[in-house]
Amino acid sequence: MENTSLKETIRLLSELIQNKCVNPPGNEMKSIQTVQRILHEHDIESQVFESAPNRGNLVARIPGTGSGPKLMFGPAHVDVVPVENVDAWHEDPFSGIVKDGYVWGRGAWDMLFIVAAQVQAFIRLHEEDFQPRGDLILLVVCDEEALGKYGAGWMVKNHLELVKTDYAVTESGGMSFAPGKITFMSGEKGLAWKRMSFKGESGHGSMPFGRDNAIVKMAKAVTRISNYNPPITTKYLRDTADGLELGFVQHLMFTNPWLLPLTLNRFKSQAPTLARYMYSVSRMTISPNIANGGVKVNVVPEKASIDLDIRPLPGQDNEYIMSQLRQALGPLAEEAEIEDLPSDEGPFMSIGNSSPSRSDFVDAMEKAVRNEIPNATLVPLIFPATTDCRFLREVGAEVYGFSLFDPETGVHDLSHGVNERVGIKTLDLTQKVYYHLARDFLE
Repeated sequence: MENTSLKETIRLLSELIQNKCVNPPGNEMKSIQTVQRILHEHDIESQVFESAPNRGNLVARIPGTGSGPKLMFGPAHVDVVPVENVDAWHEDPFSGIVKDGYVWGRGAWDMLFIVAAQVQAFIRLHEEDFQPRGDLILLVVCDEEALGKYGAGWMVKNHLELVKTDYAVTESGGMSFAPGKITFMSGEKGLAWKRMSFKGESGHGSMPFGRDNAIVKMAKAVTRISNYNPPITTKYLRDTADGLELGFVQHLMFTNPWLLPLTLNRFKSQAPTLARYMYSVSRMTISPNIANGGVKVNVVPEKASIDLDIRPLPGQDNEYIMSQLRQALGPLAEEAEIEDLPSDEGPFMSIGNSSPSRSDFVDAMEKAVRNEIPNATLVPLIFPATTDCRFLREVGAEVYGFSLFDPETGVHDLSHGVNERVGIKTLDLTQKVYYHLARDFLE
């Protein structure tokens, strides 16, 4: 049964990659219908909701027999990001080819392998005539890569009665931080995009002396923001350090706000990925990413602007963001006009959010992992970006990024990258931990 199950999971993952649901524009209905077809082949009913032309979301359910808690597999998104340079790939990024123990293709890592694993675990439980004490829900969605307006966000807004749950497992987690120490995502940072504009005095480029150049002013603001250090909080690093059971000195290096800058400087060359992560989850980050200014090379610019990607921690609202920006700018704050970044969808802000790093449900996740890796313990991390988790947390659910990567293969930094792929052993382990979790927690 298990060997057949894995083969079906691989086939589903390959087909989802081949469907090429690149967002924008998405066109995810192709993959939603793929999942619906697979479920139908196993006599599982599902509902599909079209949130926009050729964009949809799917819900399936194994009804609970009593008043037990509801558990969701998902939200699991089927949209993927574009491929910038096809020639840089070793394999066709939309082939879904199985080679060297991996399934290759855009979206394999983020997060189509989880979609396939959750669908297959759901099917296996249905085939075994599983009778959960609370509903087991499968939610497959579109549009996560473009902030979820037509996917999980749309389902919560328009069909809350179908997706309301007590617990949910989705991307990502499952990496080995150290032997026997498996990560899971207990929370995520928020997102605020701001535009900072400056006005100056226009004039001929041959006579710049004494002119109020808007780009020069903007450059000074960017320098101040880049050099600014927002207040440090080590709450989330402390949760991680506790989970890793670090020794006294290492624990201090992770959790003492006075020592953390020294730790980051040390890790910057020795472990740059870890240093970037520790920096991101210990403060609000402000990244100036797009600059605009000037109309012609021989004209002193009258206007200039910089677009900022701001990632606040849970609990840091818009008032906090604005106060930090003003503090970073110092005397330039009076000259800066700061607004939400304009977009076709209107202004957007996501508040950082989290679920308990220890709970009965986390214990159940840990037990599921131990079915595959004896004596393993779970280590909480906070995700430095934004996912669909926020939509369910906003309506009261405990939501976690939870999967299981093969510790022997390791994890490559392949999300959104060239040669994105996922190991077949990882696919197998992930579908198994979802199966164990649902059966043990809901039985």
